[in-house]
Amino acid sequence: MRYFGILMRHRLSLIGFVILLIALIGCGGGSGPGGSTGLNYRTNWTLNGSPGQLSGQSQRITVRDMNGVDVTNAVLRNPSAGTESVNFSIASGNYQVIVQLFSGSNADGTLIGEIRKRISLSGSMTMNSAVGTAISSIEVSPTNATVQVGRGEVFVAGGLNSAGTSTFIAPSSLNWTALGGVGTVTSDGSFSATATGSGTVRATYSPLAMNGSALVTTTPSGATKKKWTILVFLNAANDLQSFSQLNVNQMEQVASNPDVRIVVQWKNYPTAFSGGLFDGTRRYLVKPDTTSAIASEMLQDMGTTVDMGSPQTLNQFIQWGKANYPADRYGIVIWNHGNGWLRSPAKAESRAVSYDDEKGTSIQIWDLNQAFGSEQFDFIAWDCSLMQMFEVAYEIRGNTKYVVGSEESPPGEGYPYQLVFNKFRDNPDDTTLNLCKGFVDGPLAVTAYQLRKITQSVLDTSQFAPLATALSTFGTELNTNSVALTSLITSTRSSAQSFSPTSTRHYRDLLDVAKRIELGTTLPGVLSSITALKSAAANAIVYEGHNSNSANATGLAIDFSPASTFNAADSLGNVRATDYAKLKLAQDTQWNEFLTIAP
Repeated sequence: MRYFGILMRHRLSLIGFVILLIALIGCGGGSGPGGSTGLNYRTNWTLNGSPGQLSGQSQRITVRDMNGVDVTNAVLRNPSAGTESVNFSIASGNYQVIVQLFSGSNADGTLIGEIRKRISLSGSMTMNSAVGTAISSIEVSPTNATVQVGRGEVFVAGGLNSAGTSTFIAPSSLNWTALGGVGTVTSDGSFSATATGSGTVRATYSPLAMNGSALVTTTPSGATKKKWTILVFLNAANDLQSFSQLNVNQMEQVASNPDVRIVVQWKNYPTAFSGGLFDGTRRYLVKPDTTSAIASEMLQDMGTTVDMGSPQTLNQFIQWGKANYPADRYGIVIWNHGNGWLRSPAKAESRAVSYDDEKGTSIQIWDLNQAFGSEQFDFIAWDCSLMQMFEVAYEIRGNTKYVVGSEESPPGEGYPYQLVFNKFRDNPDDTTLNLCKGFVDGPLAVTAYQLRKITQSVLDTSQFAPLATALSTFGTELNTNSVALTSLITSTRSSAQSFSPTSTRHYRDLLDVAKRIELGTTLPGVLSSITALKSAAANAIVYEGHNSNSANATGLAIDFSPASTFNAADSLGNVRATDYAKLKLAQDTQWNEFLTIAP
């Protein structure tokens, strides 16, 4: 329940205010007005406007649970009243109270100051604050915390006046440091435990060079090895945000097998996009649940500074996930937008995959080696558009046994994870290939997807070397015979199965291209190269499914641009041929040599 507005107003003289400070210091037990149960927040405006102190005209009080969900809030807007209070009827538990002081009269205008405080509510409690009083010390809460390695704790801070009453500090004015070598802390107080021991988390209030600190004890993670750990890099800091909770809910529906752990790093950006459950980035261990709420266990609140468009961030998630959730087999899902191997024409032509619209970043395909490093997976799955290209899959061939994804732009709702992961729940000892078939069969089984373009496949990376050799030979033959094949190549580009085509994006199904050229020529070298290509592709594409909306999809796309596009520069001067040369496929084959002269 939410209570808005002012429940109690009365005037106090300055003498009365002093008496109140003595009687009601900090957070204490006792009932709110009328003996109500819950949290009573009380603020004293008497010294509002004092020279040199933070002053304002209204306050917004937000009570947030430890899952980062706002439980209730209210606005106090009568500084002439002397004191104001509001009572929140909330259940016992641990909360963060955020009080913001504004220059405007309705929690608007400029944000002048903040108080952030962690409380443990049992029965009823009063929290007092004062406006316009000098800051005597910085209070960090919680004052003590015990954190398992691999997990986190959020520390917050506010000011205290000489009477020990909470008072406001300037926003964004704290510098956080972690001491003792047991963990790290972000610029907004999110602590991550990395080693066992004892340490300190310190907040320094920059305007006054004043410190406050809390003690932290870190304990072993207690990680045990399971059959499967599936990591989900869920970057919802973009216009797909509204689908992210749906997908986590679907994962919860099939999280009942204790031998299969699904661990999610999930970012929301609700300031810019609808559907955000929280602000910032969190790590969750998915727990079984069939409701529409998120019942998973939050492992870390990583704060609002994480860049999910960074390959280093992905690498850190992988290393953290494997270290803290060891398993016999590992899989990872990358959840976001995708643009195949290309920079995207949107967002200043800088995007490739994992768009973080808060930071304006993304991961380029040639930077995936930074993201995956030497880490090994049993499967890597893309829940992104246009990623099942040989250019992309070949880039990560050394990191995984199987690559799963879509040639097309799949539905914004993404994979139906309750259908994708039910195989892992029911039979985690099955082969990785059989388990990965759920990524193909699941979308095809969704009635609402029947009118959408579904093109799913599973690729066996152990077969990529002969496929790359066959592609290289095919490219050489097209290059050598480009004059004779000019008309056939251009007509094939127009007629072959395409995927989200634009004037500058010419992604085509590899085998459909080969088959159409095969039907249109009698050149022996070309025909021989196509025979080898079809055989190699059949071995690499080990499972595939599509619907009638992409009737000629066979499971693997390739760039089939004309030279006029391939050699052109975008508006920022990025030459496509130069970008393509950064790819491992370009370095190992003659395909880009063909694209450079392609009719």
